[in-house]
Parts: sequence; structure tokens; C-alpha cells
Amino acid sequence: MTVVLVGTKDELMGSGALKIFLVANLSSISITERIVTAEELLGETPLAQGLALTLSNGSSLGGTSSYLMKTIAALAPASDILGNGDHEAAQVDSWITYGVTNFDVPIAALKAAIQAGGNADDSLVASIKKDIHYSMSVLNCHLLPQTYMVGDQITVADISLLVALRDAALTNLWDPSSNDEKTTHVRKWYNALITSDFFSSSYLNFASPPTSGSMTSSSDNTQDVSLHGVAPTVKNKLYKRNRIRIKEVLQDSSYVGKTVTVAGWTRTLRKAGAQLLFLEINDGSCGASIQCTCEASSTEGFEDAKKCGGTGSSFQLTGVLVESPSEGQAFELKVTIAKLLGAVYGGDVQGDTVGGMLYPMSKKAHTLEHMREHAHLRPRAGLHAAAMRVRHAMAYATHKFFHDHGFLYIHTPIITCADCEGAGEQFAVTTMLGNDPNSTDVVLPIFEEVEETEKKLSKKEQKRLAKMAAKEKVESIKPEEVKIPGAIDYTKDFFGRRGNLTVSGQLNVETHACALSDVYTFGPTFRAENSHTSRHLSEFWMIEPEIAFADLQDDINLAEDYLKYCVEYALEMCAEDLEFFENSPFGETGLRERLRNVLDNPFKRLTYTEAISILEKAYADGVGFEVKPEWGIDLPSEHERYLCEKVFKKPVVLTNYPKDIKAFYMKLDDDGKTVAAADILVPKIGEIIGGSQREHRKEILVQRCVEMGLDPKAIWWYIDLRKYGTVPHAGFGLGFERLILFITGLDNIRDVIPFPRWAGNAEFDVDLYDIIDVGHLMSPFSPDT
Repeated sequence: MTVVLVGTKDELMGSGALKIFLVANLSSISITERIVTAEELLGETPLAQGLALTLSNGSSLGGTSSYLMKTIAALAPASDILGNGDHEAAQVDSWITYGVTNFDVPIAALKAAIQAGGNADDSLVASIKKDIHYSMSVLNCHLLPQTYMVGDQITVADISLLVALRDAALTNLWDPSSNDEKTTHVRKWYNALITSDFFSSSYLNFASPPTSGSMTSSSDNTQDVSLHGVAPTVKNKLYKRNRIRIKEVLQDSSYVGKTVTVAGWTRTLRKAGAQLLFLEINDGSCGASIQCTCEASSTEGFEDAKKCGGTGSSFQLTGVLVESPSEGQAFELKVTIAKLLGAVYGGDVQGDTVGGMLYPMSKKAHTLEHMREHAHLRPRAGLHAAAMRVRHAMAYATHKFFHDHGFLYIHTPIITCADCEGAGEQFAVTTMLGNDPNSTDVVLPIFEEVEETEKKLSKKEQKRLAKMAAKEKVESIKPEEVKIPGAIDYTKDFFGRRGNLTVSGQLNVETHACALSDVYTFGPTFRAENSHTSRHLSEFWMIEPEIAFADLQDDINLAEDYLKYCVEYALEMCAEDLEFFENSPFGETGLRERLRNVLDNPFKRLTYTEAISILEKAYADGVGFEVKPEWGIDLPSEHERYLCEKVFKKPVVLTNYPKDIKAFYMKLDDDGKTVAAADILVPKIGEIIGGSQREHRKEILVQRCVEMGLDPKAIWWYIDLRKYGTVPHAGFGLGFERLILFITGLDNIRDVIPFPRWAGNAEFDVDLYDIIDVGHLMSPFSPDT
């Protein structure tokens, strides 16, 4: 559907038109403009107040910009931007009126006064500012417990007020970048919307009005086909929680005096005599818990609650939320119905007796080692729960960052026959060992030694072979099968050759970068390093973007932007959890200050050679490095951290590493000694990102493979990319768990992944073959799969 916005040139450049464009964009309705004179506008419709709409059926509508906004929104009822239901619709109308009365009208009066006399009277300006500030405080209070003006999505009310506040900012009536505590929530709401995709795309169309008598469209497609619409809002159509999350209860004072239902696990249980019970309940939605008070005289299920076994038991509680008289908590729940969902059976070794004596995650403080030993229960500990919330936030921020930059998310294979890093420390994948781990009759197929026997050839065969030998034979680019007597014959294995768990998705995702331009992969990777340090895992997640038509500087810029975005996202969205880590004995004092330092400063960029000079001087001056710095070494963590923690006191980017310590796929520099590689080093961690411009020149790539001891035939398909339309491209890899360490301030990488895997440890797993019929599991057509 297409509608035409008709108006004078000035009106089409005004705030009313901007509101209409925003609503049309959010409603996925194509809108065009047509400039007319004031007389022609009245000819369209006598009700026009500067603007009019012409609908696809030819009818014309006039009225205020608020009326026209709501008219367009009504053309797309599924968008729900007029409110979901009558109650929300009434609220939307009320806030639109509030915006017009308290912002649009006084701002228009100020603009008129300025146009009339050149400068507005000081008393008028002061009066309008005072009224605006009061209206802002009302909005600030309203936005304290919620994200949008009405409901859980953007509505016409948000758009109307957003444009009004934009006008107020442009006329210096308020500052969206100020630190005024009275407008904290308004500023967050305003800045989130003003920088959103839908506002940017709408403003681009709005900001280029047509010439007189012409028309422009918000879409270049004249057939009304939108290639990029507005993503549908997630709405509760069928699924609805039968409870309110504790996070929402604690943040929204409007629940006070109302009956609510919460559910969760008991952090503490305290009895006050025989008639009163205090439960501290947490559901994982936030670090804070809610105190729930149960009384024998008024709480249904009181006796069952008393016998729950204490910490770790699970409840569904219904009651009235009241302001708490106790210090340290704003609200508490006076429980009317206590439903015990699961008691704690830790009273004896067999697990038959209710009690908390043997419950592994009791209220007392536990060591990190103890929590790792009980990884299936450690999500109930505050530290691990906070780490998982931050992990979720960083995963979401990663996808959002790359999606908003136009990247495509590519799923690369987990099983591969290539070794991206050339390290050889890979886990093999095979079916030749059978399904029974206790089998005693496993025999691996091996290549037998073949005795060559001379065979007499016919004259016809001799002639054919002679002709073949006379011709130039083109050597195959694919690996040839080598049969070494006594070696395992992987041709009998599932894939017909040896398969491994991937160490990186980079080589595979490059194939898509060379066709789709900007891509990234985010998935699990595996390395069979027998390492027990606090920085290494055998199973971890990697984020690996690849950008086409780009060089090393583009790659570094992308990496710095990405890392800063993650830090900014964490400071904004994980504030409670970061405060927890900063105050935790396992966390880091000054954590948030360190993270803000990352945001406030550009990363220091220098070459590997320059870094070595700095380190050599420090070593000569008495800095006690365990490894002597010298050109050509792969920098250990102590050198990396010294550079960013002691020398520059901020993240550092090292470039142009010696070619012998970097991978074969990195672009060779002109000096023939270094490669176009870049590592980002950050305080506390050391290297967090490693990237490079890729070698896009076929001959040099083959040469580098040979130098590094890699058979070019093993990656023939990767080299093929350089034969068919090669382009300069670059990318980097970031270990996701190292990012979480950097954000949380924790010290051990095993504490930021749900189930850590390292040499000698792969607990908390299940063998599906023991519980599910194998044929049933493998069938893609099973209704229960």
C-alpha cells in the first residue's frame, strides 16, 4: 500500500511530516511526497492543517499531524503501534495529547517569537524552559520502570514525543547529552530511539524533500515491493508466563498493592517462631532476590513450605506486593498461596530425606573449584548466574553489532578435514571404534603392504600408455590418496577420510565473504591442547568476521568498534551484574573504571618491531620478564600485558608480525619478513583478538603453504578462491570466553562457560545412545525427534 503526503514545502520539512514518515516506516507502509501551494492544499481537502494524506483509493484526508499519524498506523493494524487493546490505545492517545500540549505548542510559540523579532524575550524563554523541564520530569518518572511509553513496544506515542523532544533539543531547551539525574531515563529512551535503524532510514527519506510539483518515495521500487521491511514485534500470542519475573517486580513500583505470582528457588529460609516464615526467592532474571513472607494464619501451604528443606527448594508464590519495612529491600511479597514445587532431599546420602545438610550449593560461601565440581548446580550460585547473564548479553550484542552493520551470519561446519591454524592439535571424529565403549574386539583397518607383480601388457595396452605418456599431463590440484603400509585406513571411516572437530570456522566463512562481502561465524571450536592454565579450554566459542574489499586497517577499525560496542553494551545493560563482580572477592576492584577507560581512549597502534624495542629496553632496565624479549618470538602473555597495563594503560594493537610465527593465510608484507597481522591486547587478558589481511594472491599463498609445511592440495578449494575473482579481504577471531573474562573481571576461563572442558575433564554429559533408540534418533522424519 502506498499513501501520498501532500503539503507545502515548508510543512513537508517540518516536525509533523517527520512524525508521519516515522509511523509509515514502522508500519511498513510506502509513503511518497507531493509539494503543493497552500491554495492547492485546501483544494485537496478543506480540513488540511498544513498537511494532507491521499490514500491508495484516491480519497484525501486532512487534519493535524497527530490525526494523520494515527490514520497511517490504522492502515497496518497488525503492527499494534496504536496500542495492543483498548486500554493501551487510550494511553497512546493520552500521551500524544500530552506531547502536543506540553512540548509542541510552547516550542511553536518560541519559534514564532524568534521569527517575529529575531530574538525571543528572555522571560518567555525562561518560562518555556521551566515548563519543558517540568514536563520532562513527568516523562522521566514514567520511563523509570519501563522501556517504552506504552506497553512493551514502540507506539505512536513514542514517535510523537521523540520528535517533540528532538525539537526541544534543537531549540536548546534541553540537552540529550547532559548528566542531569532528573532526565536519566528520558535520555536513555530518547538516545535509544534517535539512533535506531527505523529513525535513521525514515530521516534519510524525510530530509530530502522533492522539488515543487514532483513526488518522491520512501522506496525506490515503483511496484510497492519492500525488500527491507520492519521486523515484526515479538508478541505474546499464545505463550505467556504464568508468573512475573522477579526482575520486573523489583523494577516496577506499579505492582505495589497488587496480587502477583512469582516462582523461583530459595536462597535462604528463616523461621520466626512457629507462625512466621521468610523465604528469599530468586528466579535468575537478576541478581537480586525478593523476600516473601508466609504466615500460618493467612498463607495456604504454610506447613508444606516449612518442610521444604531450605536453600535450593523451589516455589510458586502468590501474594500482594508491599513496600518493605526492612532496610536493603524496597518491596516484599506477603504470600497468600505457597506452592512447594520441589523440596531439597539432602538430609541423607541416599537422597531420601528432606533437608539441606548435603545440598552442594548451600548458603555458605563456596570456592570456585567446588562450584566447578558441581557444574550442574552452580547456576544457582550468584556468581555463575551473573556470568551467564553477561554471557547472554555479549552474545546478543555480538549478533546485533554485526547485523546492524549489514553482516550475514554463516554457520560453518563443526566437523572438518582441514586444520586452519596448522597446529595439528585436533580431536579426531570416527565411527570405527563402534558405539560400545566397553567393546574388546575393536579392530582398526590399516593399509596392507602390496607386493607389486609384473604384468605382461598386450600390444594394444602398451600403445595406449605410450600415447598418454606423450601428452602433457595436468597435475591434479586435489590431494591424492597416500597409502602408507601400517597406517589407519580412513577410507573405511564414515567420511571416507579422517575427520576432526574444527579449530576455527575462518577458512569456511571466507568462501562466503568472497561472494556475500561481509559475513561472520559464531560457534564452538575445539583444540586438543593438554593445557591446564586459567586461559585455555578444549571446547570454546569463536567469533570470526570476514570483510571483503578490505585491508588490515579496515580490519583493525572493525575490531576496535566491535570490542568497544561490547563494553558499552555491558556497562549499559549489565550494570547490576558488573557492580556485583566489582564487589565480589572473585571479581575485580575498579572493574567498571577499567571498562570505561576502554571506551574513552583510542587503542594504541604500533608494529610488532616497535613493541619489541619497548620490551627490550624494559628488560635492560630490570623488568623481570620470564622470557627475554627479542625479535621473532611469539609474545607471551607477560609481554602483552606489560604493554597495555604498564606502558600505555589501555588496549594496544600490534601489527606486522614476523611471518614465521603467524599462519599461512596472512598477507605477506612487501619486506618479505612480516605479515599484515594485527593482535589486540587488553589489560588483564593480553591478546583478545587476532586478525589479519588474508593473502589473496594465489602464487604467494601456495608459496606460504609450502613454507609452513602444509600441502596446498589439502586446501585446494581455499586456493580456488584466488583463481576465480580474488579480492582483498580481511578478518579476525575473538575467543568469546576471553571476552567474558575481560568484561566480568573473573580470573579463570572455566568460570564463564556453562560446562567447561579441559584435559581430563568432560563431566556432566549424557550418552544419547544409552537412552534413545539410535535409529529413532537419526531419523529426520520422526515426529518426536
